[in-house]
Amino acid sequence: MSRTRNAGPALGAGSLAVPFATVAGVAVGLGFLGAVAARPATRTVADLALVVVALAAGAWISRRAAGPGALCAAGGLAALIAAWLLPQRTDAPSAAILAFFFGAGVSLLTGRREDRPPRRARSRATATVLLVAVIGFGAYVGAETPGSHWFGGGITRGPTARGEVALTFDDGPNLSATLPIMQILDRAHVKGTFFEVGKAIDADPQITRALYEHGQLLGNHSYHHDQWRWLDPRYPELERTQKAFQRAIGVCPAFYRPPHGDRTPFIAHVVSDHHMRIIMWDDSSGDWALTNPRTIARRTIRGAKPGSIIVLHDGLDGNPSANRSALVRAIPLILDGLRAKHLNVVGLDQLIGGPAYQAC
Repeated sequence: MSRTRNAGPALGAGSLAVPFATVAGVAVGLGFLGAVAARPATRTVADLALVVVALAAGAWISRRAAGPGALCAAGGLAALIAAWLLPQRTDAPSAAILAFFFGAGVSLLTGRREDRPPRRARSRATATVLLVAVIGFGAYVGAETPGSHWFGGGITRGPTARGEVALTFDDGPNLSATLPIMQILDRAHVKGTFFEVGKAIDADPQITRALYEHGQLLGNHSYHHDQWRWLDPRYPELERTQKAFQRAIGVCPAFYRPPHGDRTPFIAHVVSDHHMRIIMWDDSSGDWALTNPRTIARRTIRGAKPGSIIVLHDGLDGNPSANRSALVRAIPLILDGLRAKHLNVVGLDQLIGGPAYQAC
């Protein structure tokens, strides 16, 4: 009786596919990490460690869910979307989230399938959840990132050739901060733009009138400044705030800034119908969370460049009684620092062109 031995796995092109796919996945992962490390905002060891962990976690979670070609294509699409979104965010948490999506997508694309039966249900679920999550995060990036122009638009900066910048203030009018800031700007012969909340205008219209009479510019910053009304496709907040301006000063702003920068294509359409422009920013010190005037000034000056639209906060969420004394003390330091950088502070209408007001 002859004996036969079980043949071992044959070596061939198929056996080389797995190591090649693994090497390719590692290579593109390293490329993603290199893109993160190249940005000043995510160069620290802690930031890079966070991104590495997220990348590995995404790859580990989806490595057992590899499936047929269509699902591999879904992984590749998720990885491409994550790579495309990465340059649009500069913060480490967003980089970590995108690294997770990227690692999961690449792992789904290159995962090993030959040595086990296909798990189609798991593969479909993984690919579906991954795609929905990365597209959802993409919508968040488009709605919330000042420099993303593909979801709701907005002007983030002016021309760079003239060495001019614009100072803008959000969330007022404020009972204790707005008028002192106005007086500092007046003494320096500087024009700022105050994006005001409608409910705060109605609470004390005298502050808005004083700003207008002193030649400061005014902008629409919604009526309630809350977390959810921007999701209404009709966006009645804009018109309601315009009516508050009409009652206070008899004219309406031509500039609109969305609270927290959140906007959608629907908001962009409503703003356009009102013959207004969305104004974003490219220089934010996070002054709403700071109490040291020198820190506010240093961060603001560091981020300012020719053409910058600088955002500061003379109020907080339309609360007229919020304590903004730190910003009041920071304004002279900011003006001195901008002059030292040879940056001339001008009105927003001069920086980007066009009228600041219109008939209501």
